[in-house]
Amino acid sequence: MRGMYRKLETAVVIPCYNEEKMITKTIKKLPKYIDHVIAVNDASTDDTIRVLNKLKKQNDRLIVVDNETNQGVGGALIAGYNYAIEHTKATAIGIVAGDDQFDSSYLEAMLDDFIDQSADYVKASRFFHREAFKTMPKYRQFGNIFISLLTKFSTGYYSITDITNGCGWLRRDIIEKVDFSIVEKRYDYETSMLTALSIVNAKVIDHAVPAHYGDEKSTIKLIPTAWRNLKAVWKGFWRRIYYKYVLYGFHPVALFLFTGMFFLIISLLIAGFLLCVKLFAHQSPTAGSVMLAVLPFVLSVQLVLTALTIDVSNESNNFKK
Repeated sequence: MRGMYRKLETAVVIPCYNEEKMITKTIKKLPKYIDHVIAVNDASTDDTIRVLNKLKKQNDRLIVVDNETNQGVGGALIAGYNYAIEHTKATAIGIVAGDDQFDSSYLEAMLDDFIDQSADYVKASRFFHREAFKTMPKYRQFGNIFISLLTKFSTGYYSITDITNGCGWLRRDIIEKVDFSIVEKRYDYETSMLTALSIVNAKVIDHAVPAHYGDEKSTIKLIPTAWRNLKAVWKGFWRRIYYKYVLYGFHPVALFLFTGMFFLIISLLIAGFLLCVKLFAHQSPTAGSVMLAVLPFVLSVQLVLTALTIDVSNESNNFKK
């Protein structure tokens, strides 16, 4: 092999969409020990494919995959994973953004964690450094904190931070287990990918990496992206609950959660009925009838909180030993 790292064959996947200005810098910064560099051109409308083909002539480890239609960052990464699985023997498959916003010099330390801690996925996190929030634009701070908080419930990885940073190393055999039909292909890829990893009990750890934004301006729109992520988080949460706590073996988490939701619905129906009586029949509800709505609500809150408490305590069980 060209390089190999600690007897481990490696490949790095780089999703590229309109990265003609940044992709050369990104690829040239990659460490020499990486055996395969798989750049996926996601139907770019600029000269990205021409730049990649030119670089390929100068770099024998560079492989160019050209998507005929734009599939989003998730779709590009999945295409890269599939190529790495089918055409290489790489055990560790890395993810690096094509916009030079990730310092690839940290890949080595992350790979050490990947090997030494027997992780299935080592991901970069900018939130371990005190300076991260000082250099990060304010709208990114808000978006990352908000989405990270919600994603903890969606994925079950409560100790993982910086959810939207997907750069890192994935283990080959865990990629082969992931059901990519439940992984979103656009900017909410990271959230849904973590949910899919949780379903197959992947061990995921963070590695501290300073924030680095390069020269490119982000084109992500906060509100549409946040709305997409909210939908992905909601869908991912129920999908994880179903697979982990119902389909693969009924668990008390599912019992408490579903029972709590049942009592919540009962409470809302009774409250709605009492409100209609008040508005249309002009009859004030008695203390007893009010309690009929309050008691199921209190019980539902207790049951849901119990389910979430057990889920949080089970985080270590999500990790494959």
